[in-house]
Amino acid sequence: MANRPRKQERLTPREVVARIVQIVSQQETTKFCPHCGKHVLALRPGTSRLRQVLLTIVTAGLWLVAWIVDAVRRPGWRCSVCDHRVG
Repeated sequence: MANRPRKQERLTPREVVARIVQIVSQQETTKFCPHCGKHVLALRPGTSRLRQVLLTIVTAGLWLVAWIVDAVRRPGWRCSVCDHRVG
């Protein structure tokens, strides 16, 4: 018998959409991680500035309060290896 390749587990359409949204909605850069002692890929949740501006215009500036609160509460850059705060 020949060795057959193992069947890979398939993602459901819902899982595919969730992963795409996660990838699109996060920002990436490289930063130095003092915990790892090297430059690593750093991630943070992103936001659509166009959407925020449109919502601010449509709501006559009311959305600006939510936008500021979101910006203050948004976590900073995190190391993709050890998940510690970086830079």
